[in-house]
Amino acid sequence: MNAIVLNQPNVPQQSHPIAAYDFAAKAVAGLEKVVELNVQTVKTSLSEQQALVDAALSATSMDQIFDLQFQQVPAAVKKTCAYWGHVEDIAVDMHNDFTNVVQDSLQGYLSTLFSFLDSAASFGIASTARTNITSPLAIEQPPAPRKEPVVIVDSSGNVVSSSPRTDLH
Repeated sequence: MNAIVLNQPNVPQQSHPIAAYDFAAKAVAGLEKVVELNVQTVKTSLSEQQALVDAALSATSMDQIFDLQFQQVPAAVKKTCAYWGHVEDIAVDMHNDFTNVVQDSLQGYLSTLFSFLDSAASFGIASTARTNITSPLAIEQPPAPRKEPVVIVDSSGNVVSSSPRTDLH
């Protein structure tokens, strides 16, 4: 019994750990951005709350306290929208980073697969005698049609065209 042993091409086998590390590094970087945003938001919120408490303590009537609270609503809505806009930017950046890691990893896997298929073809496992194309994913083309004159005929088989044309393929 003849056994054919294929040697895998010289491709680094470290692509899985490297891709996992890159993926984790991008995730940690994104989480760091979210934490920095939250720390900045909390600091700003605490200083604003301190100013509001000082203003409320210096108010002379309950109407001034209510007015102070209602004046803060539009600013709070703007700040909330800005916060979620920053979160969205961070999420888009993380998505793009993850997509790049996946594309790089997939490209590495495909190059490994094609080099393995090329080595299999060189050992004769995959037949290349049928076609001159060396790609393992090539589809054979049908033979080119013969250039015979083309004529137009009606339903009874009578020739309708006056001169046969050969360029209608």
